[in-house]
Amino acid sequence: MMPGRWIGLLLVAVWLLLSSTTAGPATQASSHHEAALALLDSLTVQERVGQLFMVTFTGDSIPPDSAIAELIQSYKVGSVAIQASSNNISQTDAAPAQVTQLINELQMLALQLPRPWLENEGVPTPTPPPAGTPLPLLIAMSHEGDGFPYSQILSGLTPLPSQMAIGATWQPQYARLVGEIVGQEMNALGVNMLLGPSLDVLENPTFFRQNGLGTRSFGGDPYWVGVMGQAYIEGVHQGSDGRVATIVKHFPGYGSGDRPLNEELSTARRSLEQLRQVEMAPFFAVTDSPEQPLQQADGFMTTHIRYQGFQGNLRATTGPVTFDAQVLTLLLQLEELAGWRQQGGLIVSDALGVRATRRYYGDAEQEFPHRRIARDALLAGNDLLFVADFGSQPGSVQSELANIKDTITWFQENYRTDQSFQQLVDAAALRVLQLKLRLHDEDFSPENVLRQPEETAALVGQSSSAMFELAREAVTLISPNLTDLTELLPPGVGEQIVIFTDERVARQCGACPPQPWLSAEALANQILALYGPQAIGQVQDNALRSFTFSDLQQFLDAGPGPIVLPTPSPAPTATATPQPDPGANQEALTTPEPVTLTPPPTPPPPPAFLVQTALQSADWIIFALLDPNDQFAESHAFHKFLAERPDIVRNTNIIVLAFNAPYFLDTTDISKLTAYFGIYSKTAPFVDAAVRALFQELPLRGASPVDIEGIRYSLFTATQPDPRQVIELYIISEGQPQSPPGEAPLEATPGDTLRLQTGRIRDRNGRTVGDGTLVQFIQQDRIQGFTNVIGERPTVNGIANLDYVLEARTGQFRITAAAGDARVSQEIDIAIGETASVSIRPIPSSTPTLMPTPLPTLTATPTEPPPTHTPTPTATPDPPMAQSGLVALTIPLAQLQMLLGLIGGISLTTGVGWLVSGNGRQPSLTGRLRWLLFGLAGSLVLYNYFIFGLPGAGWLATWGGWGALAVTGLGGVAGLIGYGLTRIKRE
Repeated sequence: MMPGRWIGLLLVAVWLLLSSTTAGPATQASSHHEAALALLDSLTVQERVGQLFMVTFTGDSIPPDSAIAELIQSYKVGSVAIQASSNNISQTDAAPAQVTQLINELQMLALQLPRPWLENEGVPTPTPPPAGTPLPLLIAMSHEGDGFPYSQILSGLTPLPSQMAIGATWQPQYARLVGEIVGQEMNALGVNMLLGPSLDVLENPTFFRQNGLGTRSFGGDPYWVGVMGQAYIEGVHQGSDGRVATIVKHFPGYGSGDRPLNEELSTARRSLEQLRQVEMAPFFAVTDSPEQPLQQADGFMTTHIRYQGFQGNLRATTGPVTFDAQVLTLLLQLEELAGWRQQGGLIVSDALGVRATRRYYGDAEQEFPHRRIARDALLAGNDLLFVADFGSQPGSVQSELANIKDTITWFQENYRTDQSFQQLVDAAALRVLQLKLRLHDEDFSPENVLRQPEETAALVGQSSSAMFELAREAVTLISPNLTDLTELLPPGVGEQIVIFTDERVARQCGACPPQPWLSAEALANQILALYGPQAIGQVQDNALRSFTFSDLQQFLDAGPGPIVLPTPSPAPTATATPQPDPGANQEALTTPEPVTLTPPPTPPPPPAFLVQTALQSADWIIFALLDPNDQFAESHAFHKFLAERPDIVRNTNIIVLAFNAPYFLDTTDISKLTAYFGIYSKTAPFVDAAVRALFQELPLRGASPVDIEGIRYSLFTATQPDPRQVIELYIISEGQPQSPPGEAPLEATPGDTLRLQTGRIRDRNGRTVGDGTLVQFIQQDRIQGFTNVIGERPTVNGIANLDYVLEARTGQFRITAAAGDARVSQEIDIAIGETASVSIRPIPSSTPTLMPTPLPTLTATPTEPPPTHTPTPTATPDPPMAQSGLVALTIPLAQLQMLLGLIGGISLTTGVGWLVSGNGRQPSLTGRLRWLLFGLAGSLVLYNYFIFGLPGAGWLATWGGWGALAVTGLGGVAGLIGYGLTRIKRE
């Protein structure tokens, strides 16, 4: 190895060592760090540089002379992404097995293994390139769920929900379950790098601001997005036995973006502090918890977004985060991320050749600067460069291959000549190698890397039943409220139902047959399966008609007048003269017979006419809605129908089933609907759940995880403590909560510490409030009427705790708890007698009659088992603060006496110190101040010893304010004596 390479490797090792030691024990390097260093030491320049690139390829096989074979064998590329858009998946029914075989072929190239079936098929094998170190590939795939376009494999795997559907359940166990299924199935396929989940926070989405995320987010609350992300990642790691890495996206957050990346760069007005509090909070949650390693992400995928006002200057705009070294470095050095990064956290760039990047680096007339783009991404801090769409001409496979090869060759040259560039490459390659060693447990043998296609078929697609349960928990009633809905649904027996479906098609590959995103017959078939003649007979076959949005558009284009079919022409007749037959009777041929010509078949009525006929008798019109605002022209038919056909809308029940995000409709649209349901996903389990919700067979426990401007649903308000609840309040004694009425009072003495604990506090959607919700513990002097806050603590899992030291003063006190607008709680009464004994009795609060707070959506039934509530006995009078909803921040008399005692003792000390400092000679101002400061220090030290009830101070507690005066004065005298002795020694 050349000396320069030794120096570069040594510098990388020293840098990583210093980083891990300065960050503390929580950020020590991974156990695979030493093995990764040794492996890096053995690699050539080509192999080191190759580890930094992730490529795509075209086709469903790997011929020996293919471009991907050349990139792996000759250019030592270390990562490959599998994409449906690249025709990597060519089969529909047997896609999992085909993908497994394809991945095996890729890995065999990387491990330098022979592929005997090629020779058996007569395929000539070219001369292999020089052998190097066999390293397995990182095989990446995006598998976000909800079918096309964000799941690469459209059939054969478990039909996963969208992330927003998971968020609508508000139950992390479902995120963990879906993650576990993903981990198991990806591992079975041979995929070892999951590009997901998305941790974007959809804060304040609207129907007119489109960033392309749709349902690709767990929601709009940073805390809950983080919780769901933790659970999902944990599931992936558990399901794959640690063999699938999670690369969460889109760092540092794309939720505030205003346009999709396939258009142009998105710019968000965000300061660094705003990013920390909102967009980056979920990323902190999946990196800043070393005690939960399974919940930690393996890497981030950066996004091409710019920020205005990032460092306070609203006129300044950053570069795209992927390429801005100053911004990305600053973000990764934040306290919450530094330890994770130092342990080997991987940074993966988003596709470097997308349209947004091209527009940023120059217009379409200029040459695509592929070298500069890759270099800038590496210098910014990306370890793995995703060189997709990397051709000078978009869509050109040959141009993309040429640019990738040229970039890699240029990187190799820079490595040999630029020591700082060499260090960057080595540090990035080290993180990639560390991840590969961890995923394979440092075993790169073929038996440990390759998968068996026949075993894959038995492992995947076996968890569909669990998805039906999740779908039923996610479905949300958006409008109206549940009481009004009960009076409107379900459709009655014999009523006519017309269904319009936003039908779009996708293809698994370019030559594959089309598959609908959501079939036009899906809802009708499920209605008949559950409620048709073969089920309970509530709906008859002739009562259902199904159409597409395209059919609806044709009906609207025909105008408001009636659509009339053309009158068919009468069948023509003609006389035919038979040709003479020499062997036939000539007399029989003299009279011609009329022959009726068969008219052409009557053409079927156009869709517009059929829609008109169906609507004339419709009692219910159901719209199966995807994204009504996107580029598909037919999707606008829904808005046009509501606006242009009020005659139909007013006289018919209109139902909308939103199989995508629930925030696309405005207030005017929603006001015309009979009911509006959030379904969030278009897979079969969610079609089933939507039908059951329509026929009121579901309890509708889901709640929207994002704002819905059309009904003024605020997620922030919905996640605040519900003011209608009574907060439970306990004393923890010997590790157990003490609260039931009728128990003997707890006995304690002044100076004892009580652990106060609330029950689980609920938000307005009936779920547990997020961690960090502040709870006030309030004390009321029941004799003098004063109240004050004795502590404010954040919740953890919906529960808040406070350690409360019993004061040494007689009286009767009541402690309650409040959180936000939830001001009513159970109460704890404390009675302190003249003999310093303390009697504590937890009592339940009377439950007042509270008017429900108006909410814009259904208040869901809690899905978590609520804590056991104490039976309510005879009502106890509520303290004034509970009735008024305000907390009086006043000081009880006993505390005032203690304060007066402190002031008196300090005054006494100050006077004595002033007299002593001037005794016997002319004092200087500095000398007097020294006497006073030593006296004050002694006073405060002894007073704090007394007030905290430390050993030996308990007998003074009964003196109250006089005790404070005594200890403060004694402490001051002790301080003066101490200073006097030091002066004597000096003199």
